[in-house]
Amino acid sequence: MSGSFHAAPVPPPSSEAGDGLGDQSLALYFQSQLPDLPERVLEDVWRSMPEVARASPHCSEHDAPSAVDPRLRAFVRNIADPTRSPEDRARMHRALGRSAYLHGVDPVLLQSAYQAGARFAWRRLAEALRRSGATADQLLRATEAVLASAEELSGHALASYRELSEDGTEALRRNRQRLLQVILAEPGSVAPDALSRAANAARWTVPRSIACVVLDRRWETGERLSPALDPDVLSDLRHPEPRLILPEPDRPGRIDRLRRALQGMRFAVGTRVGVAEAAQSLRIAEHALSLLRQGAFRDADHVRCDDHLSTLLLLNDEHLARRLVERRMAALERLETEPRRRLLETLLAWLSTGSQAQAAVRLHLHPQTVRYRMRRLDELFGDQLHDPAWRFEMELAIRAHRLLPHPATSLQRTD
Repeated sequence: MSGSFHAAPVPPPSSEAGDGLGDQSLALYFQSQLPDLPERVLEDVWRSMPEVARASPHCSEHDAPSAVDPRLRAFVRNIADPTRSPEDRARMHRALGRSAYLHGVDPVLLQSAYQAGARFAWRRLAEALRRSGATADQLLRATEAVLASAEELSGHALASYRELSEDGTEALRRNRQRLLQVILAEPGSVAPDALSRAANAARWTVPRSIACVVLDRRWETGERLSPALDPDVLSDLRHPEPRLILPEPDRPGRIDRLRRALQGMRFAVGTRVGVAEAAQSLRIAEHALSLLRQGAFRDADHVRCDDHLSTLLLLNDEHLARRLVERRMAALERLETEPRRRLLETLLAWLSTGSQAQAAVRLHLHPQTVRYRMRRLDELFGDQLHDPAWRFEMELAIRAHRLLPHPATSLQRTD
């Protein structure tokens, strides 16, 4: 930007050319004939791009863009001084790049400011050169000098900007991983204010509810989540079982965007909980993913735990679920597979609807067929069919039997 005022690279015009500059260098000529050039160009840039003005390391937030602060005058004069070393100029423009990053100036805008500075400077320099009687060759050399200086010094500023941006991105990633660890810590294992401090460092607004998500496989080196993923989702892809924290999981479109971001990978979304209960949501999601891998949710590519609470409850302890199946279905063990399947199907329909007629409608069977099967069930179970506690446990047992990934003892799956 202001570095485009530095015309030192232009060699002095030859006295043999018969021009009015003699052996003076253009840089010294500009210094003597245009002493206010840096400030004038700077005012032009500041007036057209006030966001860049506020990012200057020598400009306070309340400085008016049209009124150049004396500290800024000194800063610009030092940059425009042809006697300053390239290292000094580079250092100053790197400082401007750092300041632009810290003030949130877009790098495209920063580069545009340098280009605008070059244009403004060139208009004023060209006017002075024409008044001096400079030749076309001298005019061309001056143009090249302005453009080369602007390109060189904007390069220093943008390089400094990019370094900070990359460092900031990496620091933000680390802070977000730290926040995820704080959220998933067991209650009482972190300081009371640890969450608020970690959230501030990660630029994350603590939501009213979250759900933990676990992925089906390890994340490969170099893989990245799709941009479809919402920016407030926290992730730890380096964990042996990669996990995410999904804020406000009931928000419309959340799960659809998650599926697109994961590009076909299977996953489980834990129960919706407050942030303080995140560890519990994670445990349930891990259990659901294990069941998903075993086929408990048919051919689904993901499972949302809040939609399958009864299944998760039934299979929360597989050993107990199998014991329930074995105990309640012992009377059916001696039957062949197909007769047993038909009786269990009818019994579940009857337990669910409360009547033989409704069971027949649900199963699309003739009522006589259901009556026959119920007589056979009465022979097997007798008065237990009329015991409310037994009926409740039997319904649970049949549903668990259908969900269990492997047969319980000698019983086989019914579907």
